[in-house]
Amino acid sequence: MSEPAYAFSARTLQTWRDRRLSIAAHPDGGVSATFRFEGSTCGNIPLTLLYSVRLAPAAEEYRISGMGCAPEAGDSGHTRMCSYFENAGRILAVMAGEQPLLGEPLRAALAWRPATSPAGCVCAAASRAHKWLAVLQTLHFALCGNPPVLAAPLP
Repeated sequence: MSEPAYAFSARTLQTWRDRRLSIAAHPDGGVSATFRFEGSTCGNIPLTLLYSVRLAPAAEEYRISGMGCAPEAGDSGHTRMCSYFENAGRILAVMAGEQPLLGEPLRAALAWRPATSPAGCVCAAASRAHKWLAVLQTLHFALCGNPPVLAAPLP
């Protein structure tokens, strides 16, 4: 059996870490992170989503204690997704409530291999899983990679 590994290249993870991820440390040792995803609808309309993750302290294996996804303030691209046309309330609720690996240590993201699709939107479950896989593996890479990026303390 092979060791768990990243699904994305180190170069890709570095780019996402440097350009899309912001990390803040909490006084209790926990961590909050926001990943800014820029994609597009099937009609090639740009959309921006913010993925948020809350982690327990490193001593607790960075257990995932909170997750969420929502359109960035001011984004209108998400309203042009086919799933939004079909049922706006449903897709927004799905995006906000889908929490893969909640309660698991962050390292579980290295072994997680859901069915994925790299489509730019989040209409299908496989597309949403692909985004979450990118978010969680980028966060693991940032906190546990070589060298790890230390979270900035919250003001």
